[in-house]
Amino acid sequence: MAERSRTYRSALIGATSAVILLAPSSAAGQEPQVEEVVTVTATRQPFAISDIAAPAAVIPGSTLRRHSLTGIDEALVWQSSFSLLRRTPARAAHPTTQGLNLRGVAPSGTSRALVLVDGIPLTDALGGWVTWSKVPPLLIESAESVPGGASSTFGNQALAGALQFRTRQPPLNFEAAGTAALGELGTQRAGFVTGGAGGDIKLLAAVDIFHTSGYVATAPEDAGSIDTNVGSRHATGALRATLGGATLGLDYTDEARRNGTPARVNSTEAWGVHGRWSFGAPTSGGQLTGAYRDQRFDSVFSSVAADRESETPVLDQRVDSTDVVLAGNWWRATSSGLNLGAGADWRRVEGTSEEQVLLAGFTRTPGGGQRVGGGYAAAQWIGGDVALEGALRVDGWTNEPNDDTDPRSLTEVSPRAGIVWHAAPDWTLRASAYRSFRAPTLNELYRQFRVGNVVTRANASLTQERLRGVEAGAEFDSQLGSASITVRGHAYLNQLEDAVINATIGSAGSLVLRQRANLGEATVRGVELGVGLGWSEFAIKGNATFIDSRIDADVPGGPVSTVGNRLPQVPNYRATIAGIWQGQSWSADLAVHATGEQFEDDRNEIALASGITLDAGVRWALRPGWEVALTAQNVLNRRVEVARTSVLALGPPRTLALQLAWETGAR
Repeated sequence: MAERSRTYRSALIGATSAVILLAPSSAAGQEPQVEEVVTVTATRQPFAISDIAAPAAVIPGSTLRRHSLTGIDEALVWQSSFSLLRRTPARAAHPTTQGLNLRGVAPSGTSRALVLVDGIPLTDALGGWVTWSKVPPLLIESAESVPGGASSTFGNQALAGALQFRTRQPPLNFEAAGTAALGELGTQRAGFVTGGAGGDIKLLAAVDIFHTSGYVATAPEDAGSIDTNVGSRHATGALRATLGGATLGLDYTDEARRNGTPARVNSTEAWGVHGRWSFGAPTSGGQLTGAYRDQRFDSVFSSVAADRESETPVLDQRVDSTDVVLAGNWWRATSSGLNLGAGADWRRVEGTSEEQVLLAGFTRTPGGGQRVGGGYAAAQWIGGDVALEGALRVDGWTNEPNDDTDPRSLTEVSPRAGIVWHAAPDWTLRASAYRSFRAPTLNELYRQFRVGNVVTRANASLTQERLRGVEAGAEFDSQLGSASITVRGHAYLNQLEDAVINATIGSAGSLVLRQRANLGEATVRGVELGVGLGWSEFAIKGNATFIDSRIDADVPGGPVSTVGNRLPQVPNYRATIAGIWQGQSWSADLAVHATGEQFEDDRNEIALASGITLDAGVRWALRPGWEVALTAQNVLNRRVEVARTSVLALGPPRTLALQLAWETGAR
């Protein structure tokens, strides 16, 4: 498989993508106006965002790139409803912990939100994690987000919502854009995108190269001579060709990481091909999509001595996987205000983890195949100031393990219903109810891993997670003198059944043993608040999410009761407040991010303290199409606790960077 990947390396450049940011726009520093935008993420149909029952958002790619110098995931968490497992940014995290925690429904590293690029899942089918480095930031045209259960149209992995990136379309005339940056911690980034038409065929190519030497993540009071930098580098890109309504794309990613000691390294090499055919008109048409991906992931785990002066490699993993996606959807808008949609999709993943257990001197090869597929029907009716929506989907999933044990097959039904009421010119009220699911990944079923002195075993008996939820909210958008004002509030209640959790089952000396297991039940309650004020040259925006996540029923047969405990890896609050200034040829922003306490483990014995960081940036337009920026993350060099696996790990220190960006063409 690796040889096959290298064969395609010269022809395949690329990546696919994922994320959304509700942050001020780079042009005017104010809330983007999205009322007239259409979105396909929330309902998988081209419905106006103002008539969607969920609090969806569409944000330009330029807004996302404003804060993504060191990673798209670090731009994403400017919005309080999003967080990452262990708070560790992708530039310093093991790939398997890069899960998206949406609304606190994520008690382990696996994402509970489905991330897509142009309708194709980016969320890893084998492991459920999200490799953010597969996304060239310059390729992103816009991003869409909808929180809350989205299985009614997207099925598996959309348990807590969906994120979708829409990429640039190949232009009619030649266009190009690029960026180059240098920063502290050995940070370097270069990106380029270009495209144009040659006859009836339009082409687009993008590439992104990133490197950071990183930093020593182990807290100084715990560190020894064995502790080295956590750092990463990647090269990724994409090639697209469009003819009429048909698009063919190729992508490739090569990534390598150092995980904090000399022996702990990992790498990912992935390539893929995808195609899309769109037909009909925006109000009545459809789309067919197909994709194939091939990926190799290598990772070495070690045991570190108590004095942190030496280490012993204990596990060397090579995980080969393939992923096939087929999907189709159709929609039609009628003159009576009734919008209809239907679709179906199917996904097949196969993966094997070849694991050399170094101390014991043997090799095991757990893994298998998984098929997940289903179909849905959706409808929306708009009458005056009220919009009603509903969707129903039926899915089936089957696991086929390598060890020839009996395969398992289960079926899920995912309904959703909602209402939007434009109660007054400035007021909009929304409410919805839903049921969604997520099948356990092959990674959770068959692959074990080690972090520090914590070993987490797989569990081939896992069943799917289910979520029942209701939510309601109000939005006020108006003008107050010369200022625009926006106030938004949403409350939600989610009941999580059979959540897959890393349950602590015991210890052996300094070694902590955990195993993936299905919790009985958990309840996640939350409130999301947002406020924005904008003038012609200045804007201020704040958003906050408060979460109460509690375990209601234990893992069956667990050694210790965890009822009443908070879900691990879920902070009790997140908040961001930002100020943005816009001059004639310059702009500046200043943002404060706050994260509440969270627990590392299901027993709530290992706490991670709350933390506050400050980010800042200044940008100057040198001439039309050219901009230089000076940015700083964690300006005050605050200590942020991100993990504790016997020793405390910290987040990135202050990172100053200088960036040059340019763009030419008719965009």
